[in-house]
Amino acid sequence: MSENQNSAVADVPETLPPLTVVYRGLGPVQACRLSAALYTAGVRSFEVTMTGDRPMEAIERLSRELSDDAVVGAGTVTTADEAAAAAAAGAGFIVSPHFDPQVVARTRAEGLLSVPGALTPTEIMAARSAGADVVKVFPINAVGADYIHQLRGPMPDLTVMASGGVTPALAAEVVATGAACIAVGSHLLGAAVDGSHDPGELRDRTGEFLRAVGAS
Repeated sequence: MSENQNSAVADVPETLPPLTVVYRGLGPVQACRLSAALYTAGVRSFEVTMTGDRPMEAIERLSRELSDDAVVGAGTVTTADEAAAAAAAGAGFIVSPHFDPQVVARTRAEGLLSVPGALTPTEIMAARSAGADVVKVFPINAVGADYIHQLRGPMPDLTVMASGGVTPALAAEVVATGAACIAVGSHLLGAAVDGSHDPGELRDRTGEFLRAVGAS
């Protein structure tokens, strides 16, 4: 990690790296501690969900402290106001568990990458028509990797983030069927609610996921 003096200025990606790590329920200190280890292990995309403790502070700190080749986003964003607040904190992308046209519109107005969640073809097409850059197919573990293959038949230019119960094995399968990237939380980070971790185990699990998505 290196000091970035331009705090709260988003590093907006054109697209997302193959692997995004999701922080759910963690505060700023825990998120920063984990991010230092994950960055060293090769992760370059970090999502802070709105369900954690002081998520905007966590986004601001990560945006300031991570190196310039990393991108920080906000997850579980359910309102346009949350999207605006995340942009002000320095987020580069906005992820939602669902599709809300107002959230997509505000995300695009803020100049950020829009990643709404959708599952059915109708939801996915509506999200794309509203301006989504990437569609988060969620929960992917409920439908399996071949679902992405089937979706990309009539929608060959669909850019998919696969999320929800992703293991290294499922990560490899969804990438093979056309997913551009995956989002993963507890299967990589473990179950410790305070963000504590064994450095060696975290490094090994991160390596598994990076290899699964072809990023190492």
